[in-house]
Amino acid sequence: MSVRTKRFLTATTALVGTIIGLGVFQVPFAVAGVGVGLAAAYFVVLTGVQLLQHLFYAEAAIATGPQIRLPGLAARFIGPRAGRVAGLATILSYWGALLAYIVAGGSFLHTVLSPWLAASPFAYRLAWALVASIAVWFSLEIVSELDLWATAGLVAAMFAIFFWAAPHVQLENFRLLSFGNRFLPYGIILFSLSGFPVVAEMQEMVGNDRRIYRASIVTGTLIAAVLTAGFGFLVYGVCGVQTTVETVTGLQAVMGPSVATVAALFGFLAVATSFLASAQNLKNTFIYDYRLPRSVSWLVAVGVPFGLFLLGAQDLATIVSFTAAVFGGVQAFIIAWLYVRVKRAKAVTESPLRVPLSLAYVSMAFLAVGAAYEVAVSAAHLIF
Repeated sequence: MSVRTKRFLTATTALVGTIIGLGVFQVPFAVAGVGVGLAAAYFVVLTGVQLLQHLFYAEAAIATGPQIRLPGLAARFIGPRAGRVAGLATILSYWGALLAYIVAGGSFLHTVLSPWLAASPFAYRLAWALVASIAVWFSLEIVSELDLWATAGLVAAMFAIFFWAAPHVQLENFRLLSFGNRFLPYGIILFSLSGFPVVAEMQEMVGNDRRIYRASIVTGTLIAAVLTAGFGFLVYGVCGVQTTVETVTGLQAVMGPSVATVAALFGFLAVATSFLASAQNLKNTFIYDYRLPRSVSWLVAVGVPFGLFLLGAQDLATIVSFTAAVFGGVQAFIIAWLYVRVKRAKAVTESPLRVPLSLAYVSMAFLAVGAAYEVAVSAAHLIF
């Protein structure tokens, strides 16, 4: 195997592993809410949107190097105000994701361990939040080692679920269209296809080879999208109207506790890798970008989502959808705007990305409408 091939596979695998996480477990619930026809349309459109954002972010990384993150890139190419907005959106997005990982991780642990250790889902969530937060205090090397083993287990468990669940698919479970909750998949699928945290690092993995860099982004994004969509449609085909927001309960009702336990273990591994990596990145953001002491950075990074959890924020679908559509949407909007500025400044002179600016403008409008709609829906729920 050539060096270029190894680099391509390494970067592609890193992106797939980053994308496939907690979001995949909400996808069956989103599919059940709108039917397979509309869900497939959402996947096609949102896969295209996220692929563009990954390529746009990569172009900015090529122009400056992988060490500068989104807030610094936005400040450099758009302006200081955009940098501050990008920084705030990034922090809020991390907090929202960490809150979702607390809620989902505790639920998965409850499914796996409750036959031997009886306790409420809230108690499992509380225990998981405390243990995970303590793990983030330790060095990046420890977190990376845990992440490596958890990712390997995650992939094995996912293929086991595909193997066991496929024979149980019932064609009568599939509805083509359902317009009762037609906007539900937007935030959930957008969340499930995001790989921003690793895009900049991928440039170093490929040795700054731009062709391999872009090829690995396209390949990794599409592979993750196919696996995520396949998982969503498969579970929906098995569970039908019994499909639940975290997937596991629905599988347990249809296929029994053994499959549900494996699914919950898969889910917990996905949550564990994502929580540890995201919390560590957020902690380092406070240390290096905001010059906060290490102890304060750790406390702020994990303390805010922990506090929101204790205050009662435990509706997983709402957390995921709002975080992705609003905070993630703002980040993606800035990334598309960043690409426009990089392109106009001709910051990449050798083999620039040849995506027309019109697609960047279309994605910006699309993301702005999605974020505004999610805010309006959430505000209406709070008022009424």
